[in-house]
Amino acid sequence: MKDKIKAARWSLSLAWHYNKSMLIILPLIVSIVSILPALAVQYNKAIITELNSFLSTDTGVFDDILPVIIMFGIITALIGLSNRVNNDLIYTIMFDHYYFGMQEVLMDSIQGFSMEELLKKDAKDEYYAVFDRPGSLTEFISGFCTLLGKFIGIVSLLIVAFSLSTLVFVVSLAYIIGITWHNLNFSKKLHSSWYKIRDKQRLAAHYEEMPYSQEYAKELRIFESKNMLIKNWQEAYTSIYNYQVKKGFMTELHTFISSFGFYIFLTAIIFYAIFAVAGGAMTAAILLVIFTLCLSIFDYIANITRSLMFASEGLYALERQYKIFGKRPKPALSSANVEDKTVKTAVVFEARNLSYAYKEGELALNDVSFSIKRGETIALVGANGSGKSTLIKLLLQLYKPLSGNLLYFGQDYDTIEKGFLKNQIGAFFQDYHLFHMPIAENIGFGDIGNVHNQDKINLALEKGGASAFVSKLPKGSNTYIYRTVEESGAVFSGGETQKLAVSRAHMSDKDILIFDEPASMLDPIAELEQFMHIKDKLAGRTAILISHRVGFARLADRVILLANGQIAETGTHDELMKKNGLYANLFNEQAQWYQNGEEAISERG
Repeated sequence: MKDKIKAARWSLSLAWHYNKSMLIILPLIVSIVSILPALAVQYNKAIITELNSFLSTDTGVFDDILPVIIMFGIITALIGLSNRVNNDLIYTIMFDHYYFGMQEVLMDSIQGFSMEELLKKDAKDEYYAVFDRPGSLTEFISGFCTLLGKFIGIVSLLIVAFSLSTLVFVVSLAYIIGITWHNLNFSKKLHSSWYKIRDKQRLAAHYEEMPYSQEYAKELRIFESKNMLIKNWQEAYTSIYNYQVKKGFMTELHTFISSFGFYIFLTAIIFYAIFAVAGGAMTAAILLVIFTLCLSIFDYIANITRSLMFASEGLYALERQYKIFGKRPKPALSSANVEDKTVKTAVVFEARNLSYAYKEGELALNDVSFSIKRGETIALVGANGSGKSTLIKLLLQLYKPLSGNLLYFGQDYDTIEKGFLKNQIGAFFQDYHLFHMPIAENIGFGDIGNVHNQDKINLALEKGGASAFVSKLPKGSNTYIYRTVEESGAVFSGGETQKLAVSRAHMSDKDILIFDEPASMLDPIAELEQFMHIKDKLAGRTAILISHRVGFARLADRVILLANGQIAETGTHDELMKKNGLYANLFNEQAQWYQNGEEAISERG
C-alpha cells in the first residue's frame, strides 16, 4: 500500500510539472457537475411533494411550483451535458500533455540503467513492460479526476439518502462499499494474471516480427523454416488466447455480479419503502424520490466501475514504473577535480587486480593489472571471448568491477561521477549500431554538440575511411542509412558500415580513442590497411586498438595479450616475438594472412 501511495504522489508531481492548470481546472469542473444529480433528486422531491399536495388537498397555484420545475429542467439539461465530461473526454484532453510527458520520462530514465542491468532478463522484461505503458499517467490522472467527481456525487447522494431515511442511507452505503470492494478485488486478479502471460506475449510478438525482418529474411527463405515459425507462434499465441478467453469470462462474471448486486439493493430498498408507505411511516411521494435516488446511485456505480478500473490500471503501471524509475537514487556528483590531475599525471588508465563476471563463478576477467600512459597506442589482442570487450566496457564505466580498482589519471573510478568518462573518450564498439537516419546525423552522434557541423562530419568521414563511398551517393551524407524509414535510403556492406561507425568515433576528436574490432568484417589485408589509416589519424592521442587478429599489433607502441580473462603477455611487438611465447605463436599462425600485406596496401595507393 505504501508503494501505491508513493507512486500516486510521484504521478501527481509529474502531472503538476507538465501542466499545472489542467490539474486544477478539470477536477474543479468535474466536482461541480458531480453534485447535480443530488440537486436533481432534491428538486424532484420538491416537485413530487407539491404535486401530491395539489392532488390530495385540491389547493395551490401552479405558478408556485413553476420555478422549481424550471430549475429541475435546467439541472436535468446540465446533467445531460455533464455526462459528456466522462473518462474518455478527460483522457483525450490530457493526452497531449501527460502521455507524451510520460513517454519522455521513460525514455530519459532508461539512460540511468547500467549495462549490467540491461543484461538481466528480469530487468529487461520489467523495463519493456513498463515502457510499453506511457499512457499510465494519463489513465491514472483522468481516472482520478473522474473518481473524484464520482466520490463527490455519491457523497452528495448519500446525504440526500440520510435526509430521507436512515435505513436507506445504511443500505446504500453498504451496497456502495460492497461493489467498490468487488471492483478492486477484480482489478487485483487481472493484474496478477497478467504476469503469467507477459513472456508469451513477447514471444508471440517476436515471431510475428520475424517474417518481415531483414535480420531473419535470408535464413527463413533458405532453410524454408516458415512452418516451424508458424508452429512456434501458434504455441505461444494459444496461451495468450486462453488468457483472453479467461479474462473475458471473468469480466462478464464481474458485470453479472455487479448488476445482480444492484437489483438486490434496489429490491431491498423498494420493499422497505412500500411497507413504510403501507404503515404510514412514509408517503408515496418519498417512495418515488427514493426510487429515483437508487437509479442515480446505480448510474454512478455503473460508471465508477469503469473509472475505477481505468485509474487502477494506470496506478498499477505507475507503481511498477515508480519502482524502476521513481525510486532510483540520482548519481552523486564527484567533488574531485579530474581535469587538474590530467595535467600532472602521465598514466591515463591503471587497473589493479581487476576482475569481472557476467555469471557467478564464471570470471570474464581475472586479476588483471596494467597501466596505459598518455600518448601510447596499445594493441589489445586475444582470441574471441578472451575478455577484450569486457575490459573496454569497464574502462568506459559501462560495467562496475567485481573486485579490484580502476584509476583514471590516478583517480579511482568509484569517486568519479558516473558518465564523466563518456565525455573524455571517443569509442567504436564491436557491437555498434547505425540508426535509420541520415549518414550525417549518424556520424554527428559522436559529438552531439556538433551534430549539425558539416565540416566536422566531413572530416570524421575522411578519418574513418568512409568519405570515398559516401561522396558517390546522390545525396551524399544526407542519404538515409537503410530503407526502414526512407525509401531512398542506402544499404551498405558490412565493411562500409564499420567505416561509418569508425567515423563516428573520430567525430568526437577526443584525446583518448578506443577502437574495438573496427575491421572485423574486412579481410586481413583490408583490416591492416584500416588500422594503418586509424594510426595515421591518431596524432599523438592515447589509443587502444582491439582485434582478435594480431597482424596490426606491429603498429602499436605496446601489446597487451589477453587469454582466458587474464593478461598472458605484454610488451612491444618485437619483444614478444623474441620471447617466442603465445603472442609469437598467434602471429606466426596468422602470418600467411599478411604475406606481402604492406606491398598490397602500397599498390592500392
